[in-house]
This record gives sequence, C-alpha cells and structure tokens, in this order.
Amino acid sequence: MKQTKAEQFAAFLLSQGLVYAPQKTDGSCSVKKIIELKQIDWSGDMPDNSFKSVLLPPKEILQEVKAGQIKVKFAAPKVFCFLMNVLDLQAATLLEHIFEKDIYFQARRQNLFLIGFSTGVPGDVKKYDAFHSNYEENILEHILFDVFIEKTDRDYKFFSGSEKGQQLLAGAGINNYQNVEFAGLVPESGLNPRLLENKKNVELSENSKLWDELAQICLACGKCSIVCPTCYCHDLRDEVNDDGVSRVREWTSCFYSEFSKTAGNKIDLDTLRKKLFYWYFHKFVRIPDKLSYYGCVSCMRCVKACPVGINISANLQRLQKENNGK
Repeated sequence: MKQTKAEQFAAFLLSQGLVYAPQKTDGSCSVKKIIELKQIDWSGDMPDNSFKSVLLPPKEILQEVKAGQIKVKFAAPKVFCFLMNVLDLQAATLLEHIFEKDIYFQARRQNLFLIGFSTGVPGDVKKYDAFHSNYEENILEHILFDVFIEKTDRDYKFFSGSEKGQQLLAGAGINNYQNVEFAGLVPESGLNPRLLENKKNVELSENSKLWDELAQICLACGKCSIVCPTCYCHDLRDEVNDDGVSRVREWTSCFYSEFSKTAGNKIDLDTLRKKLFYWYFHKFVRIPDKLSYYGCVSCMRCVKACPVGINISANLQRLQKENNGK
C-alpha cells in the first residue's frame, strides 16, 4: 500500500532521531518511543499521558562534580514529539514560557521538535474552509510548534512554525507547506472568556465548602499533578555517589507532604484543603495573571487518573454557580 505524505514524513523522522508518538496497546493510547512506523496511532485520540516527560524529564542530572571539576549536562539527542494534539501543544507552549530562561530546558529544546497533528473536521468544502481559516488565526498562530500536520478529506496539509521546522520539512522533501508566524499567546480577539470566568471563580473561592468536601475524599496521591501536562513543579537536590556529586532536578507535586516545607520545618500547605485550593489557584489564577494563558488545557487526564473520581470540570462549574449566587 502506498504511503501517505504524513507516513513518509514519519519514516523520515525515524531515520533522523528518536520519535515519541501516540501508540495504542490493548485499546489504551499512550505516548511512547516509536521504533517502527506501524506502531504510530493516527486516530487523534487523547493519550493517557502527555509529552511532558520528553520536554521536562521526570528526573534529570543538571550538573556533576567529579575530581573537583564541574560538568554541566547540556548534551541532548535529536528528538521528535510527533502527532501532538493542540491541547498538548498549548501545554508545551506554557512550559516554553515558564522555562524560557532555563539553560537546561532551552539546550534540550534546540534539538527537540514539536510536531502537531489535527484530524480536521468532516463536512463540505465551504464549511471546511471556514473552519480552517478560524483554526489558523485563533489556534495555530498562538501556539509554539515546529511542524503542524492537518488531515483533510483528501490529503494532508503541512505548516511550519519555526526555522527548524522549515529545515525539517525541506530535509523530508516536503516543499508544499504554509508558514505560520507566532503572534503571541493572546489572540487579537482577546483573552478566552472561559479563562477569565474560571480565574474569577477560583480567585473568590478560598472560603468555599468545596475544598472541605474534596479534602474528605482526596488521597493526596499527586497523580493528578503528575499526569497534568502543565504541572511543572520540581525539586533540586544534590545526590552523593562514589565518585562525586550530582545536581538533580526531579518532578514533585504540591500534594506531597514535603512540598511546602521551609527552614525550621515550617509547612505552609499543612492541610489537604490548602493543597487543593493551592493547586486550583495556581492553574486558574496565578498562571493567567502572569502570562494571560492557560494553566489548564482541559485535557481531562487528571480526571481519568484520579482514584476517587474528582472531576476538575465539575468543580469549576460548582464554583461558577456559587459565585453567580452571591
């Protein structure tokens, strides 16, 4: 069977470096390292995990001190994050802005390619053209990516979002593509009304009974924050080994008991109620305040991962009702 342009592009990526993409195993979709083309899942389904572990590894050595010499760890292989959906690209865009001055993140990003994918929408040509025009202006121009592939009813459209992306497409022999210039995080139409509504409702919710109710069932396991593509909290610590010391960065969660411990063993988030409110406040108030961008991209992975069924969407709707009732 003849390969599509997208499959040809994927085959080219496999010849150039490490490829991470959605893969279905026993009906479950997850992001994994791809060895051969047939492993890639092209359905567009939301993977259970995200590409966060590729952009920001769960544990990484930043520096090593051996025999009195400091070695900074900058080396990174060529890596392709392939078939990222728009929500995961929004999350990656947030991480890029959070870590824009982090020399380790940026060094890895130089050799890491974000390649987005959309299955498009069904319908007649006029409806598709209207959809695509709005999609490009309100979505693609406000996320960071290197290459974006859009599936149509007849073929695939390719977009470049960076000079790296252009070079990659040229190397793959793809010359028919459209360049999209990043126009900033906020569309010309202004901030998303949903973002503003959630921000207001969470900001006013510190005394809500919701946090007490959630604290009765939450296990403080941290699975929601670990699976979340926009959670980036981490610990820095020194690990001593036989031949030196390593400075290590490792994921953590605001639900962990040691998270807010300061000098004198003071713990600011000393109750589960405080932890829950802090997590929501950080996502829906602090990040939008700082970047006018999403601290939550609505992927709903946290809902799927939660062992007691806490639903972030239902909680936001509850807070909206409480605020509207005041």
